[in-house]
Amino acid sequence: MLEAFLIRMVTQIGIPERFRRIAAYFAGFLAVLALCAALWGAWTLFWRHHDAKVIEVSDAKRDAAIVPALDDAAQERAIDAVANLAAEKEREAVIAKAEASEAAKPVEQRAVIPPTTVALNCERLRRAYSAAELGKMARYREVCRS
Repeated sequence: MLEAFLIRMVTQIGIPERFRRIAAYFAGFLAVLALCAALWGAWTLFWRHHDAKVIEVSDAKRDAAIVPALDDAAQERAIDAVANLAAEKEREAVIAKAEASEAAKPVEQRAVIPPTTVALNCERLRRAYSAAELGKMARYREVCRS
């Protein structure tokens, strides 16, 4: 049926009789090839659209899963900021105490190293070592009376 239609079409175009069957098969081949190309194009478009939707859904799920982690991170940053502020105030209090004790001494007994430096170094030692280790350090006991 398709062959007869193609032969009639080829006859109307004016192709000689001996080439009509070959021309009909070639036209049929081209028609099948065009149909395959159209199907392939439609399939490709479908999968591109489908993949875009899958990625969109995946991104939405990932973003929804991240929200609790972002909230936790914000809370941790706030807690850290408060802890840092408290540590800074404590450090400033220790330095102010050292400055006051140094100012109370007579001039000839005052330290050559600024008391702020001594207080800062003492605080660094307190953070770096345990109380037992600090107790073994004679110079620490001598300089950093806490």
